[in-house]
Amino acid sequence: MNEPDSRRIGYEDLVRYFHEGSKPSGCLRIGGEYELFGVHARTGVAVPYEGEGGIQSILNRLLKNPRWAPLCEKEHLICLLGKDSSNVTLEPGAQIELSGAPRSTLLELSEELKEYIRELHSVSGDLGIDFIGIGMHPVSRQEEIPFVAKCRYDIMAPYLKEKGLLSHHMMKETATVQVNLDYTDEADAMDKLRTAMGITSMVSAMFANSPLSGGRANGFMTRREYVWMHTDPDRCGLLSFALREDARFEDYLRYALKVPMMFVVREGKWVPMNGISFGDFLERGALGLQAIMEDWRLHLSTLFPEVRLKQYIEVRGVDAQSPGMVLSVPALWKGILYDPEARRATWDMVRGWSFDERLKLHEEICRLGLRARIRGKIILGMAQELVRIAKQGLRRQGEDLRFMDPLEELILEKEQTPAEVLLEKWESWNHDVQKLIRNCSYFHESGWIP
Repeated sequence: MNEPDSRRIGYEDLVRYFHEGSKPSGCLRIGGEYELFGVHARTGVAVPYEGEGGIQSILNRLLKNPRWAPLCEKEHLICLLGKDSSNVTLEPGAQIELSGAPRSTLLELSEELKEYIRELHSVSGDLGIDFIGIGMHPVSRQEEIPFVAKCRYDIMAPYLKEKGLLSHHMMKETATVQVNLDYTDEADAMDKLRTAMGITSMVSAMFANSPLSGGRANGFMTRREYVWMHTDPDRCGLLSFALREDARFEDYLRYALKVPMMFVVREGKWVPMNGISFGDFLERGALGLQAIMEDWRLHLSTLFPEVRLKQYIEVRGVDAQSPGMVLSVPALWKGILYDPEARRATWDMVRGWSFDERLKLHEEICRLGLRARIRGKIILGMAQELVRIAKQGLRRQGEDLRFMDPLEELILEKEQTPAEVLLEKWESWNHDVQKLIRNCSYFHESGWIP
C-alpha cells in the first residue's frame, strides 16, 4: 500500500476534508452496503474464510469476471475492486459485503444488487453454500467463527476486546445494511446528520431482524444493536452534539480528535497506535510518525456511531435484511433525507426529546422493537408516520415507490418488525434450520426483491 500523500496535516486540513465532500445539488447520489452471512445450506453453520469451499475460494471464483481486480494482503485475497467503484469486502467473521457504487436512483441500486447476487450464486451454487440476510448469525457462535486474516483485524480484535464484552460478537456474528448519502454543504450535511441521528433508534426498531442466535431465540428483536452497545463506548452509539441545531463540521471533528486511534499504515505495514487520541497524534506525533491525510481517513473508518460523517453521511443502525426487505432501507432514508419537506417533518417529530430519553429508547428497542416507549407511548405510531413521510418524499423526488411496499405492508398493515415475523415462522417450523436458511436466502428465487 503506497502513501498517496505524505504531507503532514494540520487542523484546517481536517475541516477542509469535510467541506470537500460537498456535491452540487443536482448530483446527489445514494450508495448501499450489504453484508451477508455465507452458510452451509443444510446446517446453517458459518462458512469460514479459508479452506476448500471457503469465502476466499469464492472470491477467487468471482475474479474470473474481468470487472473485478484483486486486493491482497500477503497471500490472502481480502477485497475485490470493481471498475465502477463498487467493492466486495470482508468483515472480520468472513461476512461478505458488497459496497455499492454511488447511484442516482433506487432502481439502479436494485439492479446493482441483483447483478451481484446472480454473480455470487453462479460461483457458489455448486458448493452447498447459501448467503443469508439477517442481523445476527442464527447458528454459529463467535468462538466458532475464525477471524479473517486481515492486518486491520489483527490489531482491532485485541484492542476492542479490552473495550467491550461483546466486541468480538460484533465483529464475527453481526451483519448490517448501510446507506451512504451525499450533502451539498456544511448546513445540509449537519441537517441530515441530525435528522438521521434523531430517528436512528426508531429505524433500527422498524428493521429489527436479529432475534435468533446460537440456534435459538435470544430474547431480542435486534440483538445486533444490543451487541453494538457493548462494543466500545469511545466510538459507538448516539452522538449528543449531532442533535444540536447549531452543530457544525468542527463539532464532529472535535469528537473524532478525542477518540483513541487503532492504527496507521506506513510502507504497507499496519502500525498499532496504542490508543493515542488523534488530537494528540496531530499535535505531537507518535512513534516517530506525523499525521498525514490517509491517517485521518483511516481513523474516521474506525469510528462507529449510529450515523457517521465522512465525505458523505453513512447511516449504520439497521440489521441485515432478507431480500424482500433490503431495498426498503435505502428507500426510507432517501425519501426522508433527500427531500427537505420530509426532513423537516421528520425532525419535528423527535426534536423535543432529551438525550437521556433517546438513550433509554435506544436501549429498549433492542428487546421491544416497535413496542418500546418514549414519554409513555409506544413508537409504532411514529414509525408508521415515518413510512408515510418517506413515501411522500420519494414521490416528490420522482422515485420508484415499489421499494417502500414491503416496509409499508409490514409496519402499517401487520404492525410488526421483521424479527416478529421471523420468530412466528421459526416456531411454526419447529426450529428447522434449513427452513430458516431458505427464508433468509438471497439464492431462493421467490424471496427476491422487486
